[in-house]
Amino acid sequence: MRQTWAIGVLCAGLAACSVPSPFDYKVPSIPAGPGNLVADRKACNEMYPPRLGSYAAHAGCVNAAIERDAIPFARYPDLVRLQERLRLKYSADIDRRALSPREGERRMADADALVEAAMRDRDTGRNGVAQHRVDRLEALLE
Repeated sequence: MRQTWAIGVLCAGLAACSVPSPFDYKVPSIPAGPGNLVADRKACNEMYPPRLGSYAAHAGCVNAAIERDAIPFARYPDLVRLQERLRLKYSADIDRRALSPREGERRMADADALVEAAMRDRDTGRNGVAQHRVDRLEALLE
């Protein structure tokens, strides 16, 4: 009797896993449902290949995908938005030829590392250290 009951509970639990997601609807120009940042970034890469004049448009596309797919679930949306602003700044600098693409990528990688470090610092309760990193990121925007 207990074995039958346990099998029934297990089957019910597995059946609950197959309930369709409310995000399975299709939106024009987005290859997958909201929340699929990987697919949306791939679409941005296809629409705006890396060449002078398209870096800022690519950054805008990526930022829109992040706003749609990542911000609603982000632990620290303020840090993600700061990262978005830096992405747009460096991309515009590349389009204006104020930065080379390689230098822009390097600076964005440095900014990404600062954002990740600030997130880790906040997670571990080191808010003063995290704020110092945020101040450094904001200084990069100037």
